[in-house]
Amino acid sequence: MKKSLGLLAALAICSVNANAAFCQAPSDGVTGRVEITAPAQAVWDAVHHERQSDPDLTYSKIVEQKGNRILLEQKFNAIPIVGEATCLLVQEETPLKRIDYKMVRSDKFKEMWGSWVIEENPSGVSLSLHSVLDTGLPYAQSVTNQFLKGKIDARLNRVKTAAEKIAQKPQ
Repeated sequence: MKKSLGLLAALAICSVNANAAFCQAPSDGVTGRVEITAPAQAVWDAVHHERQSDPDLTYSKIVEQKGNRILLEQKFNAIPIVGEATCLLVQEETPLKRIDYKMVRSDKFKEMWGSWVIEENPSGVSLSLHSVLDTGLPYAQSVTNQFLKGKIDARLNRVKTAAEKIAQKPQ
């Protein structure tokens, strides 16, 4: 059953970090959080780079961009039961603060939406990622959310590592 949940890798979206939060209620989706020792610009850049290097994505491409509104197509790979899933997402960006996304359509999923939120603090940045995914498949949403939690934490950990490397580079 756990392998069948691999389809949640499709979340554009995941640290093995003890600071990450997890919403238990199925309708709430999943939230992860990580503390990053880097400026907001480095975190912002790392979040954007993540969508190009995420191992759960075959590709991620900008279809259209108008100001801070982006139409993004992502193809998620090797999803158990489903195989691959392609999603068209609309993304609204508030530079250096947040990215909100919502699925417009998908060949496999029923619903997906969420947000990345960057909050500056004295030691760097707190980055959170909240995601809601309805696969439309007949198993408990709480099981979906549990698997999704691992994907969110892994993604946040990759962004943390990348942002801290960016921050260490001489300018």
